[in-house]
Amino acid sequence: MTLTCDEMPRVDDLQQLALKLLEIEKKHLLEEKQEYSCAVVIVITPAGRYYEEAAFEDEAEKDSVYGAVAERARAKNATAIITINTGREKDVVDEGELDSYWWGKLAEENQPRCLFLTISGPGIKSISLSLPFSIQNHQVVLGTQTDFEPAILNMLPNWP
Repeated sequence: MTLTCDEMPRVDDLQQLALKLLEIEKKHLLEEKQEYSCAVVIVITPAGRYYEEAAFEDEAEKDSVYGAVAERARAKNATAIITINTGREKDVVDEGELDSYWWGKLAEENQPRCLFLTISGPGIKSISLSLPFSIQNHQVVLGTQTDFEPAILNMLPNWP
């Protein structure tokens, strides 16, 4: 099935939806006031949208879980996937830095935690934003949220 331009979601609409979803996760984070972890996926299809939680403990589980999400999305002719994950952030100055990355490296380096949001899909250039946070004295301290920017996504195998 091929979607026409009229059926494809507009990036602006996806960004607005993603920002609403981020506000929900931010509210949960502020309520928890402790270590917080989330992995939320919203899949947009021609028939509507659906929600999945992605639970994983290591890189192999992450690849398996997100691979299954992408497979189900493709089977339903999804037009976009929005993800929100708790993670660590680090500015990458040169793509060569990515070659030395390994699972857990940013945590070991004590890089700042963040809510990391992505939007991707067929016919959509992948974009992301992040909202840094820390927990200090049982209080959540939010950093400055980035704007949407182009992203290289490796967490959704074979997607888009």
